[in-house]
Amino acid sequence: MSADSEIRSIAERPARPDARAAVAALLPLVPRLLFGLRLAASVCLALYVTYYLELPNPFWAATTAAIVCQPNLGASLQKGRFRALGTAIGALALVCLLALFPQQRIALLLCLALWCGLCGFAVVLLRNSAAYAAGLSGITAAILFADSISDPTSAFFLGITRVSEICIGILAAAAVLLITDPGTARLALASLMERIAQQLRTGFLDTLATEGETPDMQAARRNVVKTLAPLHIAIDAATGESGSLYARRGNFRIAIASLIDALVGWRNVSHHPFPDDSDAPSVQQALAAGISRINPAAAERYGSDADAVREIIADIETLRPESAKDVLSARLLVDAAHKVAICLAQFMQAITLLRTGAGGRLPPQSQPLVIADSLPAWLAGARAFLSVVTVALFWVASAWPTGPFAIAFAVISTLIFASFAEEARARAADYTIGVAVMSVLGSVIYFYVLPTLSTFPALMGLLFLLYVPLGMMQVGTWHSVLFLAMSISSLPLLGIGNPVAYDPAGYFNIALAILTGSAVGTLFFVILPPLGPERRARRLISLSARDLRRLLLDQDRHDERHWRALLSRRLESIPAQATLEQHGALLALLAIGHAVHRLRATVTSGEGARALVTAFTALAEGEPSVALACLEIVERQTGTDTSSTASTALPADVQTEMAVLADAIRTNSALLAMLAPGRTPPSGQ
Repeated sequence: MSADSEIRSIAERPARPDARAAVAALLPLVPRLLFGLRLAASVCLALYVTYYLELPNPFWAATTAAIVCQPNLGASLQKGRFRALGTAIGALALVCLLALFPQQRIALLLCLALWCGLCGFAVVLLRNSAAYAAGLSGITAAILFADSISDPTSAFFLGITRVSEICIGILAAAAVLLITDPGTARLALASLMERIAQQLRTGFLDTLATEGETPDMQAARRNVVKTLAPLHIAIDAATGESGSLYARRGNFRIAIASLIDALVGWRNVSHHPFPDDSDAPSVQQALAAGISRINPAAAERYGSDADAVREIIADIETLRPESAKDVLSARLLVDAAHKVAICLAQFMQAITLLRTGAGGRLPPQSQPLVIADSLPAWLAGARAFLSVVTVALFWVASAWPTGPFAIAFAVISTLIFASFAEEARARAADYTIGVAVMSVLGSVIYFYVLPTLSTFPALMGLLFLLYVPLGMMQVGTWHSVLFLAMSISSLPLLGIGNPVAYDPAGYFNIALAILTGSAVGTLFFVILPPLGPERRARRLISLSARDLRRLLLDQDRHDERHWRALLSRRLESIPAQATLEQHGALLALLAIGHAVHRLRATVTSGEGARALVTAFTALAEGEPSVALACLEIVERQTGTDTSSTASTALPADVQTEMAVLADAIRTNSALLAMLAPGRTPPSGQ
């Protein structure tokens, strides 16, 4: 072989698999590297502005930028807005406390502990960015207390200064994200909504093709239910990214409400016993053909296909029978398919809005204030209160000069993880470890690196070398909270002020205060641990059963919209480890509550109304068999029974609710037996 041919053969060889594998392995690191660069740039920009304005403690602005900086633009802007709100509320609260108790230090400490406990309570009750604002209001009050306790008369001025520094950090992070992030939250939300719509469509079509409830159907519904909490987070991020989307947040709320209705309809169909000689199979085939024509994957064409989708929904409605061998079964099928079709249309409309910007603005629905379970909130409040009291007692007894800083970081560690349920203890422990690691690393930087720096660009270079790796690890999967703790605690530890001052004793005092406060906060996650997933799931079911009992006895004056919001919140809150039966129990209680509301609003007089009250009372006392017998009386008295000759017949949709309620009682007798006072959920529920 000649030299030329040998060279040609070498050149024609394909690239080595090792090189392609190396490139493929490095590609996932690109987003993490980009976030690390954004984090470092946000911190440096905040420091530059505070140095330029000659504010006394620039590290608070830079620390705020590190906290606010998020992997996507929408989450960062939304978080920044609520952080500013929480900061202002916390500063105002602390200034008011100092004005009320200028000389009564014990009373001041108790009121500060109560305020932090109230903030911890709100962190768990609220969701997403609102919960974050509640936590920040407590953290801000504790930080201002640490700064101003030596001179309470300067509290107002310090409050203005600290709020200004924190707002600078928020704006710095937002500016960096606006420049470097094109905004992908809306596309991520569109993909999530498309996936949810596909899951709903596929699951409902499988139900139409299958006789009876199966574990696969239950698992499919549970998978859709599990997307409710991520869906709310994604909506917050997308609406925070765009003013036009924020103005159209009502579109997304309506889509979520339609999803809940579709889940209830899907559940009702899967639990209904269809007689062998009914017309249900032919109706199922027609409905399946209609639902199959609605394709969420082609949502971008919804603008041009909207009329076609509306025609499909109208065609489904025309399948509602007026007479058949089994009218109720056919109507139940049509009602469920109609709800699913409307949900798919709402989701497709929202996806079109997210991807193309086309779509009208629907008025936002007011959201009822509902509480899924108050016990975790009480535990979080007690944890924050006791951590402040514990550190404060040690500070007063020992006259520790940096005790107020320990109080501030005890509040940070208890509030920042209060909403993470069973993960809170592990996250708080990682946070404390991260503070300890940063204390050691910070000592090296403080004593050996910072004294050698004489220019601001050199300081920026050091911070880039520190924050880029921390940012990359912070968005990774291995103990990310540990690196978050290092990002948050690094600048307070280093004490980068204007000008920079070096105080070895002060460094160790601050480091000990931060570490002690974080450790005390972690300790109270051990003393007052969050509820375990099994107990949380059982409590959610018990509370829902209690509320259903009050509804049955007409002791709850809330409307159907409140009931849907309450049970929807509990479906979002149910742990991922909950069983299929526990998910099914909450959906069954939601369906029963809907039926009770509609029947009570329609059957209002005559023997049928009295029999309905008797049925509800029996169900509330844990006697489902008696309730079923009374419902049969209602059917005979109102003409719902197809064999009845009564001249007064209920509307078709109310007849369907009667069937839903009867089916739910038959298939959930063990669950409904616990409605009687003093009973607990059966095993597995």
